[in-house]
Amino acid sequence: MLRHCLYCGRKLAHDEGLEHLRRGVRVSFDPARERVWSVCDRCHGWSLWPDDTSHEALPRLERDATDRAHLLYQTDNVALLEATGRELIRIGRTELPEEAWWRYGRQLRRRRAAYHSRLSMLGAATYAAVSYIGSNLGLSGITGDFYPPDDLYADIIRWRWFGRTAWAGRAPCPQCHSVLIRLFFYRTRFLILLPSAERGPSIALPCSRCDPWTVDKVHRLDGAAAEQVLRRVLAYHNVQGASQDELADAIRLIETAGSAENLVSGLAAERRSLFGLGRIRRLALEISVNANVERRRLAGEVAELEAGWRQADDIAQIIEEELA
Repeated sequence: MLRHCLYCGRKLAHDEGLEHLRRGVRVSFDPARERVWSVCDRCHGWSLWPDDTSHEALPRLERDATDRAHLLYQTDNVALLEATGRELIRIGRTELPEEAWWRYGRQLRRRRAAYHSRLSMLGAATYAAVSYIGSNLGLSGITGDFYPPDDLYADIIRWRWFGRTAWAGRAPCPQCHSVLIRLFFYRTRFLILLPSAERGPSIALPCSRCDPWTVDKVHRLDGAAAEQVLRRVLAYHNVQGASQDELADAIRLIETAGSAENLVSGLAAERRSLFGLGRIRRLALEISVNANVERRRLAGEVAELEAGWRQADDIAQIIEEELA
């Protein structure tokens, strides 16, 4: 195994063996042609391994890709996988199903652990005490003014992690022409998910001045702005994270819908508020929206990896012909 990148000289491994590869360095392997490369995380150069070390590493790489890996994205020629905390690039398609939601499901479990940690509880108690003292002294806005809601601890954690404002800009109501300048988190439970012809869903807040309210009398956000706000708002409402059972129920909803995109489209067609979706569907929506963003990012990344592989494969072919 190479210890340094052949292109920029950056150190790739601390010692021999796959377990000693530096974090961030990817390993690419072609089981059909018995080739292995280290992909540098700085210059993105593909450094070809010598034949003897390639032959030793290939069985383990293929075993990890088959038994322990989660498929993140693939084309006809390249598959990007995550196995035992490391990203692998397998040349050729795999039979594994895509699991772009897997990373975000893991993040929801970490969020749950952070939410229930002693440090979070101590911080919440401190914030509540400062808020109480500040309100009695007439000093509002030190941390936030907290009242005894259904879950005071969750509200304090939300304040600490997200603040007060979910979005700021200009979103006019087409009916009365009033303009929403700032969207506060406490109002986001009334946000409605709407179908959109653009990438991703649209979100809308009912206009407080229009009465009676209809779906056309809203402050609406579309495109990338709507997607960014929706991701932030869903994380705010799902601040408790998810247990293993809740995560399984949410993923089951995604699988029943057929894909993350289908689930988002189906929920948008219902035109429900985020509060009306219920906890499990909000979790499934958060996973799906983030999985869609992740999939688009991975599509561009894998396209670059495929271009790098084609160039590295041509170089490897020339080397083999010279050595033959």
